[in-house]
Amino acid sequence: MTIRPERIVLLGANGMLGSEIRCLCANNNLTALDLPQFDITDTNQLEKAVENADVVINCAAYTNVEKAASESEQAFKVNAEAVGNLAQLARKNNIYVIHISTDFVFDGEKKTPYLETDKTNPINIYGKSKLEGETLLAKNHNNFAIIRVQWTYGKNGANFITKLVSPAKQKDVLKVVDDQFGSPTSTQEAAKAIVELAAKRPQGIFHYAAAGFASRYDAAKFAFEKLKLNTKILPCKSDEFPTAAKRPLNSRFCCDKIQALLDKPIEEWQRPLERFLETI
Repeated sequence: MTIRPERIVLLGANGMLGSEIRCLCANNNLTALDLPQFDITDTNQLEKAVENADVVINCAAYTNVEKAASESEQAFKVNAEAVGNLAQLARKNNIYVIHISTDFVFDGEKKTPYLETDKTNPINIYGKSKLEGETLLAKNHNNFAIIRVQWTYGKNGANFITKLVSPAKQKDVLKVVDDQFGSPTSTQEAAKAIVELAAKRPQGIFHYAAAGFASRYDAAKFAFEKLKLNTKILPCKSDEFPTAAKRPLNSRFCCDKIQALLDKPIEEWQRPLERFLETI
């Protein structure tokens, strides 16, 4: 008897993380979908997309943290309602789902790294919409893994590293907050972990981030030194930069749970970031 390869459907395939997963799965039985041809909020399209899948990896998301405050309906439609619909379809068709979530489901008040079991309390609309998506997935399906990631950067999308480097090339002095802490996390490395979990099919919530942690200021200083930029970086506090969406001050993750499932140790944040900086 011939055993067919698993059929994987990747939603949000053109985004920063999705594009990395697509590259890793290029030789697999993969269907990669994204806007404008595919809209996760269109229930008919979603049903047709997943009907023959064994595994669905959902990277599709509304990710504009600032605009989510004024576009909450769209944020919840993509990040919550569509995920609930996916969960119902997956339960009906016995599909394993990997859903990507975020550190923004926490308020950042904890003084130590966040565990998967810690209480959630999002402080902005984006975080609230992502948490609602997690809740709807868990409510409507039982064969899934939620993988929360943080401070991601990669070659196929805007991210906090490139947003720092771009203005630095035009300015002599740049202020960067030093009271937000997390782990700059490569989408390339996160994609490897996600693909590995897709094969092993664990269930539950998992945290993934690069090992170690840094402030935004620390990460910027590291990047500027590696790129040999002459821009002077000055540390400042978050309240000096009022934004539409409040950010958690502590985004650090404990990744012991996912590390126990991975074949290789998660790298310290500096090494993947250095490799990425060599490409820009």
